[in-house]
Amino acid sequence: MVYFIRARTYHKYAQDLFKDLHLYKQKPEEFRKKAQEIFQTGLKALWSLSQITPPDTPPSFQEIWQKAVEAVDPEDQEVLLTTKKVIFSEEQDLEKVYQSLKDFLAILQKALKPIL
Repeated sequence: MVYFIRARTYHKYAQDLFKDLHLYKQKPEEFRKKAQEIFQTGLKALWSLSQITPPDTPPSFQEIWQKAVEAVDPEDQEVLLTTKKVIFSEEQDLEKVYQSLKDFLAILQKALKPIL
């Protein structure tokens, strides 16, 4: 049950950060930083579904990414990959980043629906 609590906590935190993201639209660098934080927190919510006990050492982004991709439906994996590319690309406009995060959070909501 602990992993459900952890997944819900990460999900709630990602949702709260997303609600405040519009405050950073005037500062593109801060906006990107917050967008990356939201994405990574959402991935941690998916990752925590595969963890019964907390790991001894913090997982790498690659470990979190792998488990997160495994946790979603196959048709949603492409959206995760696209979101990752948009979030970590410096050339995308902020509206595209915002929309990608919105799509990602919808997938996160869908994947976590049984425990929310």
